[in-house]
Amino acid sequence: MSDLLLRAYRGNYAIPAICVSNMESVLACFIAAEKAGSPVIIQSAYSEMNPQLITAGDLAGIVRTIGKRYQDIPYCIHLDHGMTQEECMMALEGGFLSIMYDGSGGSYEENVRVTKRLKDAAGPHRCVEAEVGRVGGEEGKGTNKENGIIKSDPEQLADFLAKTGADAIAVSIGNIHGCHGVIKQAPELDFALLQKLRDSCGVPLVLHGASGIPEEDIRKAVTMGISKVNYYTQLYHCYMGCVRKNIDLTMEECMGRATEALAEEIMKLMDMCGSVDRI
Repeated sequence: MSDLLLRAYRGNYAIPAICVSNMESVLACFIAAEKAGSPVIIQSAYSEMNPQLITAGDLAGIVRTIGKRYQDIPYCIHLDHGMTQEECMMALEGGFLSIMYDGSGGSYEENVRVTKRLKDAAGPHRCVEAEVGRVGGEEGKGTNKENGIIKSDPEQLADFLAKTGADAIAVSIGNIHGCHGVIKQAPELDFALLQKLRDSCGVPLVLHGASGIPEEDIRKAVTMGISKVNYYTQLYHCYMGCVRKNIDLTMEECMGRATEALAEEIMKLMDMCGSVDRI
């Protein structure tokens, strides 16, 4: 993923990172990427794989098998929100070439230690994303998740990168997981902070919790160093809405229409991120 993100960073665009957990969602990513002429990051978390009864190795196999049909599409398989060193190592061993370690729920020192160990294990040819600060919302920790938001600190970010060698950083600038989090608090992105974060480092920055953020804010963030934009909730609603609409069809017809609807939605995100015709 590092090469894809560096090209995006230098080209002043971002790549949508699409959360998947089954064949249909993987296929939708490739269909959208081919139609849009866009690279794509195909990602999943254990919270998405486990309910589908699949392993990281299973999902990596699905992605690579479908990817053979789309050999002109630049893509990466990425672990989203690995909560422990063990989860991240399982993904690397299962064939993921990129991982995100989410150490935002613990101490800064532990976040540094684990991220550095994972980067040492991943080596120069596999990517490690980490989080500095804490993005709140439905993937947050604790009962009052919004109250746990900690905005990223530019000086801490520079220190973190110097100590870990992380390839990309998820920033907390007012973004919230899950279409504005548990209490549906509308996000107000702190663009002044984003500029300081970009100025303090030379690595691609990642925006989590992008579902529901106004399009103009996404486009502005992309011009200010955001090179990867994570989407789940918005695409979940698109996919499941199509399933409910077509529930009386056969399973094959219903799933096929949902795949097509999801691909169309992903294409909109590619346009928003500026990744169309970037192959």
